[in-house]
Amino acid sequence: MPSTREKLHASLRKLRDVYRAGVKRGRYKAEIAEYNARLGLRVDVRDFEKARKQTDCDVEEYFGFEFYKKDEAGRDAYLTRVRRTKLIRKMGDVDEGITIPGNKVLFNTLFAEYLRRAWISPTAATEEAFVDFVRRLGTVMVKPAELRCGMGIHKYRYESDEGARELYRQLRGEGYVVEEVLRQHPALDALNPDVLSTLRVATYTDADEVHILATALRTASVSREGHCVDNMKAGGLGCPVDAESGKIWAPAFNVRLERFDVHPVTGTAFVGFQLPMWDEVLSTVRSIARKAYLLPQCHYLGWDVALTPDGPAVIEGNWQQGCDIIEYGGQRGIYHELLRLSDKR
Repeated sequence: MPSTREKLHASLRKLRDVYRAGVKRGRYKAEIAEYNARLGLRVDVRDFEKARKQTDCDVEEYFGFEFYKKDEAGRDAYLTRVRRTKLIRKMGDVDEGITIPGNKVLFNTLFAEYLRRAWISPTAATEEAFVDFVRRLGTVMVKPAELRCGMGIHKYRYESDEGARELYRQLRGEGYVVEEVLRQHPALDALNPDVLSTLRVATYTDADEVHILATALRTASVSREGHCVDNMKAGGLGCPVDAESGKIWAPAFNVRLERFDVHPVTGTAFVGFQLPMWDEVLSTVRSIARKAYLLPQCHYLGWDVALTPDGPAVIEGNWQQGCDIIEYGGQRGIYHELLRLSDKR
């Protein structure tokens, strides 16, 4: 029989759990109220809690997947972040910054044939080689080797050898890559002519096939000096793309889940916009995904691809890719397809 002390501890734990549940529910209510006000909706916290119990979604995913207008079967189709993590553990796709494709230096080294751009590692290069590289290209992209979501990426414009030497001293030993600035295909200038727009292609690779799960385009929503990334967390827009035709088929969306019928920089309509060289894009992605499969822990990956005048250029591969760019904005859920594929290695 429990002692008085044990009963007291049990009561205190119960009170603690009730308090924590109340705090969490209050936070959910506040977040839901913000989305309701922004999107003109009237979602009740109870419906969110029902969806969360079923799919492990958070508030952003609830609205991003438009669960407020889906039944249980429709909700169950979506890959949430929690579900993604569980599936990745099942596959054995370990996410470590020092491994492929988490590290840009290693990625560029192994997949050089897909890059279509010159690059250099300040840590591995001599000072003279680095200065010559920057002088020759004039403008370069400086990228932290292990950060994601466009964090830390910036352009550097050559002005003098001494300035390039100072950059070398700053970067050497700190885990950076410095790359040639890619030119995008003229067709994409109709969206944003000043910032490179890139594709996200989600794949699952097994012993027999590379499966294309989802495709989407990212494009920067601004055009200004110094802005060089299209990542959604940096203000970019996501555009659902039909994997068969390479056409944008729905309005673009941002991290606030606001919709855009036309690009805010150029006024170009999103729906019906045809991406160039689509067959070549899919062929390139299948080829690099097959090569990545020969490495350990590389089944489910998200490929970032730029479209250049010379053909598709792979920017990087992503483990544990975000569920937003490939499923928000009215796109189909990929959970059941990925769950089925994860049984095959």
